[in-house]
Formats: sequence, C-alpha cells, structure tokens
Amino acid sequence: MTRIGCIISPEDYWLAARAGYDFIELSGRNVCKMEQAEFQNLLTLVHGGALPCLGFNAYCTPDIRIAGPGFSEEIIRQYAQLCRERAEMLGVSLIGIGSPFSRTLPEGFPRQRAKEQAVSFYQITADVFREAGITVCVEALAGCYCNFINTVEEAAEIVRLSCRPNLKLVIDFYNMEHEREADIDLSPYLDHIAHVHISDDAGTPQKRWFLKESKLLVHQDRVRKLIHAGYQGDISLEVDLPLTLEEASRSLETLRTAVS
Repeated sequence: MTRIGCIISPEDYWLAARAGYDFIELSGRNVCKMEQAEFQNLLTLVHGGALPCLGFNAYCTPDIRIAGPGFSEEIIRQYAQLCRERAEMLGVSLIGIGSPFSRTLPEGFPRQRAKEQAVSFYQITADVFREAGITVCVEALAGCYCNFINTVEEAAEIVRLSCRPNLKLVIDFYNMEHEREADIDLSPYLDHIAHVHISDDAGTPQKRWFLKESKLLVHQDRVRKLIHAGYQGDISLEVDLPLTLEEASRSLETLRTAVS
C-alpha cells in the first residue's frame, strides 16, 4: 500500500509522528553540512523514533553543478560519496535531486552541452549511490525555479540517456502544475517513476505548504489517476515552512483517502 510521508526539518520530527505520517524526508544539503555532533544527534532521533527517513530532497548547494559553468565531475563524485555515507547511516533508500540553483543556466549557454553535463552528473551520482542500494531520482522543476529540465519529458529523457538502473523520476505535482502539465497522462512514464511529491504554497513558490482546502478534490483526483495507472510507490508532502499539527493532519487524511 502507498505510504504517505512528509519532508520536514529535524525540529518537526515528533510533530510529523504525532500527525500520523509513515516516514519523513530530509534536506540532503542540510544533512551533509552538519557537524559530526549534530549529525549524531540526528541519527539518534531517527533511529530512536517512530518514523524512518525514506529519503533526501534538496540534494546539494549551488556549487555542486548539475549543468552549466563550474561543472566538475570530481566535485560531483566527492559530494555524492559524502552524501551516500550519511544517507546509508540514516537508512535512506531514495535521493530526489531538484536543486534549481545547480542547474540554472546563464543566457546563451549551449543546451546540448548542458544536457551532456546533466547526463554525466546523474551517471556519476547514480553509480556512487548504487553501491549502497539507493535510488537516485531526476526531478523536473518549474520555470519559476530554474531554466533547465522543466518538464516531465525532459527529466525522463535524462533518465533514458543516462542508462543507470537506479536512476528514476520523482514526479512533483506542484512543479507540474506550474508547467501546466499536472493533469497529463503519466502512464507512459510509469516504469521510470520511483516517488511522488505534492504540495501547495503559502503565497509564493518559495514557501511550499500543505494542501489547500479549496483544491483537495483536485489533488485527490490526480493521485487516484496515478494509482489507477499502476503506481505503487510512496508520496511525500513537500513543505518548506514549520509544520502545524492541524494542517499536517488534514493533508495526510486527504491523501490517505485518495490512495485507499
């Protein structure tokens, strides 16, 4: 059965557990920046608590280039190795890579060159994480975040060109909505989809939030269509702001109804 999780900061761990979520996701870049003592506290929290850490979002900082000026295969590999070590210790099984500032291209940068760099980035990253049995996911991000790999088809093309068995897609309905493709038929991509993100916002794309009450039926319909198409993976609410129990519980119930 499809599980429902929430992307949180460690401070909201127990609130997410109280709301009834099945798992959490954490910011990869934040986890990798932690000093050892802080990371040890995180390990104690996750392994001693009720919610496993399924994955990372927000994979890297802008200096780790997916494509564009400053691209470095060695820097990509070194960062992936650091991230893999911490992901393994947390029990992570999935890495979602959006990281818009790492793939925002300057005007005039050759698109074919950017695509070749992105393929190399994902091949190197997937190879490093494959050693730990971890799946890496390409995420299409809307044009309000970056100007490269904005649609599901563009993300799927990177997956196909990279030819790595542990490289898949994370589908993000919020980004798809901004690109006016949230209601497309996703069945052609089903073999590539490993995970799903969903959210609304609190007035700006930089403040992703729980599902708006006025759109609950829309979100349920989109999730049901994906489930009926054959999707059997998990779904995460991607939230930037501190959690509130009321909103966390209401959105969770909305999604549980959709997948039941």
